[in-house]
Amino acid sequence: MLLVVFSVGSSTSAQHLSSELDCLLDDELFRDSDVSLLVYDIDAKENLYSYRQHKLCRPASVLKMVTATVALIRLGCDYTMDTRLMQKGGNLYVQGALDPLFDEEDLMNMISAVPQGSIIDTLFADCTLMDSVYWGPGWSWDDTPWKFQPYISPLMLCGGCVTVDALPSSKGVAPVVRCTPESSFYKVVNEAVSRSGSGEKFTILRDWLDNSNVIRLRGDCTGAKQEKMNLFPSQEFFMAVMAERLHERGISVGTVAYAAVPDDAVLLYRTCRPITEVVSEALLESDNLCAEALSYHLGALFGKRPVRQRMGPELMAGFLDYKLSMPENYNIADGSGLSLYSYLSADILLQTLLLAYSEPQVRDVIIASLPQAGVSGTMKNRLKKSAAYKKIHAKTGTVKGVCTLAGYAEAANGHTLAFVIMNNGSLDLKAVRCWQDKVCDVLCR
Repeated sequence: MLLVVFSVGSSTSAQHLSSELDCLLDDELFRDSDVSLLVYDIDAKENLYSYRQHKLCRPASVLKMVTATVALIRLGCDYTMDTRLMQKGGNLYVQGALDPLFDEEDLMNMISAVPQGSIIDTLFADCTLMDSVYWGPGWSWDDTPWKFQPYISPLMLCGGCVTVDALPSSKGVAPVVRCTPESSFYKVVNEAVSRSGSGEKFTILRDWLDNSNVIRLRGDCTGAKQEKMNLFPSQEFFMAVMAERLHERGISVGTVAYAAVPDDAVLLYRTCRPITEVVSEALLESDNLCAEALSYHLGALFGKRPVRQRMGPELMAGFLDYKLSMPENYNIADGSGLSLYSYLSADILLQTLLLAYSEPQVRDVIIASLPQAGVSGTMKNRLKKSAAYKKIHAKTGTVKGVCTLAGYAEAANGHTLAFVIMNNGSLDLKAVRCWQDKVCDVLCR
């Protein structure tokens, strides 16, 4: 196994680091899978360890580190995603801004700006921010109907998803079902039975192959179960719920249609979503919609409407080329890492980590948003009994055959290390995470 190792002078700790990482790389895990590993001491400004740092790998959700960093630098840490309610005559206009965190509470606050008893001729949706392509290139079609792959549009309510909760009832009786938000936009067909003893697996699924919004419950319900699934299409779901909530407040709505907001429309209400909240959700919980929203808002910097999906990745790549002078070939296909077409090297990711760390405002937002080992987000259940407990802030990335980790580590000497681990080709992701945790333990010792 060929290694390229950079030691810090004759430091004993650096030698131990190299020796221990060498031993970890001599693992049976790599008989049939690949790994790239890169460690850099930010305080000493020195490379500590490098293995296949230029190898292109699928990054999975670690790509969100690139998206978040470029978005915070180019858009600014004070940037907001603003959903507006406008009025002209007897018509209302909702101008979508692809706010990924817009929820039912936000909707009710917006509706409260409309006087009770109002008569609305037409409720318009302005979806001109982006084109109608709701998925990124290289996304897997069979990842729908789950929440991590919503149908993206400028108007997203509850992430474009409905949450279905089921509780078993008396034996032989259908389980109790509750859906949030409630709406006639979808239909629930409850074909399940509580505690029947049949052993049939209990499932909650949407008829997604036909883009149908019929949600079916089947099988033997023996305990509480919750599923969150996307609905098609997101903008129609948003508008349907809004029209229903207006009606519930005694506000009459004639029709629902789609059109751009007229220049002379009057602003009634605005929901401002701070970019820092979107970044936090994208990194801490690895939310794909939040990452894609950041990408689209970056794409809007080109000044062209509608924003096309490729514009965000193009801007990110251009920014990295300019800022980091990256000589390598690589490809950024989306903002979330869902795409099968995205390929990055450990070196590119490390340079992105260093860039984020060099900008004080960006650094503060990024580190506060990253999962912390044993404490929060996607690292909550990792490294609780190791030297790395609470000392790792890192972004995880996981899809079948891919497991990545990149972020910052607090070393025993008080230095901050930036590191990237990219495992590709292994189907035993539990074993890979265990191996990555050993690396993190070494870094913090």
